[in-house]
Amino acid sequence: MRKLMLALSMAAVAVMGALMPATASAETTSVQPMSEFSAAADGVQLAVAGTLPPRSQLECHSVPAVEICYEKSGDHWWVQDQDSSDGASAGVLWQNIRNGSLYRQGWCMTSLGKGKWGQCNKDYYENSTLNGFPCKWDRSNNGPIICARDGWTFQ
Repeated sequence: MRKLMLALSMAAVAVMGALMPATASAETTSVQPMSEFSAAADGVQLAVAGTLPPRSQLECHSVPAVEICYEKSGDHWWVQDQDSSDGASAGVLWQNIRNGSLYRQGWCMTSLGKGKWGQCNKDYYENSTLNGFPCKWDRSNNGPIICARDGWTFQ
């Protein structure tokens, strides 16, 4: 069942552009739909409340309803839901690229409410690349996690 849900979630990435358009930058990458996660998938981690560090320590990007930030020192993802009217959780689909290949991936999702920052503590290899894609998830209906098809590269 878990593999099915993860596969459906990744398939939904392909149609996300119409639901949540993102502004692309020169560093934009696209998520490729996958039929299954590999054994390296971390799955969904629910963010815990925290106090956002100074912006000078973060790289942040936002789309309507979601802001994602990456804190390199400590390998923390920070997510903020900026839309209380949709009833959905906000988050980031992260991908860890190592030696040119997808090494690990997973989600950091927050259900803390509009304007509150949540964080997920990860541990990545030094000199690896991270991609981050803003996401929404209607957990109350067991819906798929829907992520923007365009994201950002964090180094």
